[in-house]
Amino acid sequence: MTLHLAPELEQKLQYLAAQTERTPDELAQEAVENYLKRIEALATAVREGEESAEREGWLTHDEVFDRLNKRLLKTA
Repeated sequence: MTLHLAPELEQKLQYLAAQTERTPDELAQEAVENYLKRIEALATAVREGEESAEREGWLTHDEVFDRLNKRLLKTA
C-alpha cells in the first residue's frame, strides 16, 4: 500500500520518526493502527447505545421533535 501525505505532514512524520528512533513506516503504521482502534471503539459504543435505546424504548431526536410539534399544533 502506498500512502500519499501532504508535504507538511510528511515532514512532521519524518521529524517525529527520527526523534523516536523509528522509521517513518513504523510510526505511520502505529498511528493508523491507533486511529482505527479508536474509530472501532467509537462505532461499537454508538451501536451498543443505539441497541440499548431501542431495547429500553427511548425516543430518537426526530421522534421527540415530532411529538412536540404535534402537541404544539394541537394547542394552537
